[in-house]
Amino acid sequence: MFKVVKLTTIVYVLCALVLAVALPPAFVLASRSGDIEEAFSQKARTVVVIDAGHGGDDPGVTGARTGVKESDLNLKTALVLGDLLSSAGYKAVQTRLTEGSTSEGAFDKDADMRARKETIQRADPAIVISLHMNKYEDASRRGVQVFYSTDGSEALASKMQKHLNDTMNVPTLGRGFEPIRGDYYIAQCTDAPSIIIECAFLSNPIDEALITDAAYRLRLASEIETALNAYLGAEDLIRN
Repeated sequence: MFKVVKLTTIVYVLCALVLAVALPPAFVLASRSGDIEEAFSQKARTVVVIDAGHGGDDPGVTGARTGVKESDLNLKTALVLGDLLSSAGYKAVQTRLTEGSTSEGAFDKDADMRARKETIQRADPAIVISLHMNKYEDASRRGVQVFYSTDGSEALASKMQKHLNDTMNVPTLGRGFEPIRGDYYIAQCTDAPSIIIECAFLSNPIDEALITDAAYRLRLASEIETALNAYLGAEDLIRN
């Protein structure tokens, strides 16, 4: 009986030693996992409203070559961006999810814009990004431009435009743009930094061909997400 107890005790001791050696790495792994989960949860609390401009009886501008509607391209780009941001841990809120307008009943532009504002204010966002397509009388004009309205949005507009210049404009156009300030309703619906991104010039056949390609829209959305991460410091949050 004594020998059995002694043998059992030895087994317990050996198991304890094995666990003592094995546990520290597990604890380290759990700690790192917790850090990542905490970073992810903090990003999940960061609300980004994505506004797909126009919709319904308000198609916006149309493509010079194909006649594609700006409203449809805005929505496709917004949905891709929303998916990327959601996958990255943000809470992405869309002002519209269909090709229709945001207001009920017969189309009314003022009612549509008020409905967008209500969505933005209910979401209490950290950032608002409204997506549009551009048009210009000079068909050679092309590229991605950022617009804003308030002092509180200038830093986001500048960082976004610089990143889109570096990754999208300069490599293909050989030049970049400066963010443009103006009186834009959708960029003044909240105190949160709010910008408008004109994703392409539909009056330019090259831009039109690019933005109608799903792979290009995904690339553009990815660059917008990267600039947003940099602005919000999300990359540092994950590294830490």
